[in-house]
Amino acid sequence: MEKQTLKTLLSNIKDNEYAVPEGVNSYELSVDMMEYIGDIDGELRDDLICSVLLEWIMTDVLTPEEAYHIFLIALDEKHIFNGLGKVDDTVFDRAFSVLVSACITYKHKNFLPDNDILKAFNKVLKFYNEDKDVRGFVEGKSWAHGAAHGADALMELAKCEVIGYEQLKEILNAIYKKINVNYYGYINNEDERMISAVKEVLERDIIPVEEIEEWIRSFGKIEKTGILPDDLFIEFNVTLFLKSLYFRLVDNTKYEQLAKIVKEVLKKTSRFGED
Repeated sequence: MEKQTLKTLLSNIKDNEYAVPEGVNSYELSVDMMEYIGDIDGELRDDLICSVLLEWIMTDVLTPEEAYHIFLIALDEKHIFNGLGKVDDTVFDRAFSVLVSACITYKHKNFLPDNDILKAFNKVLKFYNEDKDVRGFVEGKSWAHGAAHGADALMELAKCEVIGYEQLKEILNAIYKKINVNYYGYINNEDERMISAVKEVLERDIIPVEEIEEWIRSFGKIEKTGILPDDLFIEFNVTLFLKSLYFRLVDNTKYEQLAKIVKEVLKKTSRFGED
């Protein structure tokens, strides 16, 4: 479908409370939307395609079988891996495809075959570990938010029973790696989205608490280069993450000891921690 035609159609659908217009096949239109999921037009990509597609997934306009096929499209080479490793406009394809996969995992995790969940996990993990474009808001093109969307997908995957000890550990390692970047500061609540994924890992009660404690302490081992602003970026990201993690844990007696360790590490990593 031609871009402007799609934009007009989706705008009308959104204005009509997401009802499927007469004569329109919702699944075929969803496939068309996936062709433009990474378009640089923020209104089309974020306000219209993402809005309509996620609404249709969540309200069962798309059947589980249809959503499953959209899931496979989102996780194919053309989408989640398009331009992987580059910092350019291909980030929109990756970031919004992984968000679609997160939504479908949330809605249909009991329908998706275990083998496909494991395949999805490996693809999302590869995306999260290897993607270097962590920009949040891109001027003139709206949200990219790959670090946040990827965390959303990892969060939903962490809830799946087929995801076990090894995969949960890989989620924690991926988030550690994503936090410890020295070329971008997370100013768009990416830390909170990552912590939501961490919380789901904790809720599974599979990883021994001693290993969780060691993972938290690892944030106190920041490797600085002596180069500015690189060191300031990584210090900001780690400190912000730990502060947010502390307040997400501190009021839950189950995580009282973990919150205490977070506080200790925060004092160590923050230049103002001992005041």
